Amino acid sequence: MKGEKFHIKSPILGFDNVSEVEFAEVDDGALGFLSLRGQDVELLLINPYKVREYSFEVPVAIQTLLDIHKNSKVKVFCVFVREKESEIRINFLAPIILNDDNKTLAQVVLNAKEYPNFGVAESIKNYIKE
Repeated sequence: MKGEKFHIKSPILGFDNVSEVEFAEVDDGALGFLSLRGQDVELLLINPYKVREYSFEVPVAIQTLLDIHKNSKVKVFCVFVREKESEIRINFLAPIILNDDNKTLAQVVLNAKEYPNFGVAESIKNYIKE
């Protein structure tokens, strides 16, 4: 799967030394993949807006780092982990913000007290209607 190169402006948790990634979107923007340059790692991403009500304030420092303006083409994804065969857990407290205009990204760590409805390892089963 061919992706686009993005420069990391604020580190991804656990990968402080990675400065560039390759990002690819699939399934009409519902899922994404980040291949970390220089690492043998790929992060699985989910578009939180396709799963649940999700809104937060992007800190001014991150807006400045990514050069985000009113009309910027911005995407938001959250890292998810697949446990066992049927369990998927999503980290809603550390979204990854991508500025598609200048191909930069940063991870934002949200304060759990300010966003009490967001968890670090929420089961996707909480949001799927059967």
